[in-house]
Amino acid sequence: MRAFAGGFYQNLIRMYDYLGVNYHAQPFLFSFTKLPQTQQSKSSANPCIPGPKMVYASNFHQIPPVPRTMDLINWCMEAVYAVLCYSWFTLCCFFIAPYAENAQTGRPGESLDHYLRRIWLPQYYVMNYLLPLISSVCTCSHQELLCFPASDILDYKRRTHRQQHFVVSSGVQSVQTKLLEGLEVRLGVDISGVTPEEDGVQINYTSANGSVCEKFDLVVLAVSPDAAAALFPSLNAQLSTIPTTTVETVAHTDESSITPTLRATTTSTSLKDIGSGQTQRIHFYSNGSITEAVHEQPHSIFVTTNPLLPMKESKVIRSARFTRVLRSPRSRLTINSIFQNRNELPRSPSSWRNGDGGIFLAGGWCWDGMVLLEGCIVSAMRVAAQLDVVVPWLETEN
Repeated sequence: MRAFAGGFYQNLIRMYDYLGVNYHAQPFLFSFTKLPQTQQSKSSANPCIPGPKMVYASNFHQIPPVPRTMDLINWCMEAVYAVLCYSWFTLCCFFIAPYAENAQTGRPGESLDHYLRRIWLPQYYVMNYLLPLISSVCTCSHQELLCFPASDILDYKRRTHRQQHFVVSSGVQSVQTKLLEGLEVRLGVDISGVTPEEDGVQINYTSANGSVCEKFDLVVLAVSPDAAAALFPSLNAQLSTIPTTTVETVAHTDESSITPTLRATTTSTSLKDIGSGQTQRIHFYSNGSITEAVHEQPHSIFVTTNPLLPMKESKVIRSARFTRVLRSPRSRLTINSIFQNRNELPRSPSSWRNGDGGIFLAGGWCWDGMVLLEGCIVSAMRVAAQLDVVVPWLETEN
């Protein structure tokens, strides 16, 4: 993850404090660039990349640079327009609630697209600023983001408003090391099925030793919904309503795509100090339907998500493709029915709730909110509560 914000990641921060994980405040500069219509994909050769239209400082921590590719008067008009639209959107987040869902009738809540049109937020601002920024957080296309429940985005904005961003000082790998202490880890295991039985849960898997059937008291599936449904077919009917997509992330050293942005916003075209200062830069390149995000890292390393622009294969350090769980008002109803309290609304005989048969679900999508790391923590805490396990960082607060 790039960073986590105070206000939204409350339980993640409590866990980090309990584990002794060091983190520090990290300001960002965001640049917004609209790609020309001819540059529709990363397969286009020798793309003509314009300079950015706007540079925004997180929480207005500094005066952002004026891109030298823009006339000062035009930039001032663009900046005033963006600030006014941002202010209106912020006011709406706090004072105009989205239409609520009705779990009893099965009526879904309001989508982000419908909400933005209802509050008359200008499409120019939506397409050039709001969607590129939020879609980079959710790592999805603009249309997929517009289908999200409006409540997700508004809740995220309210809770992160004027809050600082933080990053783990020694890298996320140090967190993984702490979390794995005392655990038995088996790698190279291909799980093919999970079957609840009267005296436990049977797991079928293949390893270097061949096919194995092993029984456990309970199982926690911390995987995407499509993977959970494949392992436990009884969930297929419910989880099939949850949309997913595939996201590509690339770590590389190819600075060619951001060179026009740097020339337009820095005093020197030298790239040797990229990412080494206190403020880090994230560049958004949008083609109108999807946004590529390039995050500058120390030592001239870049992390690109949803790549649109070409990059030299010789400069690619590592690339990965992973499943990103999306949200919709309809899937929100499904997820809330799975994870609702057992003492709440009655359920139909065919519906499954978390923990039935000794099987639990956990992950960033297993809560009522944006699919981010905070959801992983909250869903894990929910499983612990169902098993009467004390969450230690909650105990230290009392």
